[in-house]
Amino acid sequence: MHALGEGPADADEETPPQTEVFARGEVAQIIAPPGSARIIEEANPELKGRLGFFPIPGKTADRPGSVFTGGSDLVIPESTRHRDAAIEVIEAPAGEKWQTELARTMSYVPNKTTLAHVIGGTESTAAMAAGAAEGRATPKSGRWAQVEAQNPIKPYMTAVLTGDDPGEAARTASTAITSFLDE
Repeated sequence: MHALGEGPADADEETPPQTEVFARGEVAQIIAPPGSARIIEEANPELKGRLGFFPIPGKTADRPGSVFTGGSDLVIPESTRHRDAAIEVIEAPAGEKWQTELARTMSYVPNKTTLAHVIGGTESTAAMAAGAAEGRATPKSGRWAQVEAQNPIKPYMTAVLTGDDPGEAARTASTAITSFLDE
C-alpha cells in the first residue's frame, strides 16, 4: 500500500496528525475514534456534515472486523486500607450514569453492549460500537504498560504497509509482545 502513496515510511497516525492530513484533503479515509470528526471539521469547516463512518470491515460483509477495545485499566491495590472507597471510585466512571454521559458528550462507546442505545443517532459512535461488539481487550497483565511503551504494533503495521510479509511481521510483533508480558 505504501507504494501507492507519497508519505514517509516511518510516519504513523500522529506524525503528522492524521486529522490534519485528512482535513487538508490529502487522504480519503482514516481509522480514528469518533471524536476525530469534530477535530477535522474544526480544521476544515467545509467538511461539516459531509463525513461518513463505518466499522472496520470483517472477513464477510455482514460482520465487522475484530478490533482492539481500549480504555484505562482501573485497579485497586490488594494492600489498600480503603477498599470500599476505592471500589466506589472505580464503579462511578464504569457505571451506567457516567458511561451514558461520556457517550453523549464525548462520542465514547459505552463499556457495555446493553448501553448501545444511549448513542442514539450519532453515526460515528454507532459505527465504532458495531466494531467494539466484535472487539478484544488487552490481556489482564500488569506488564501491558510495557507493551504500550515499546509499541511493537506500529513497526508491524509499517512493515505490512511497506510490503513485508504480513505473516512474518505478525510473528515478529507477537514474539515481542509475548516477551514483554513474560518478563
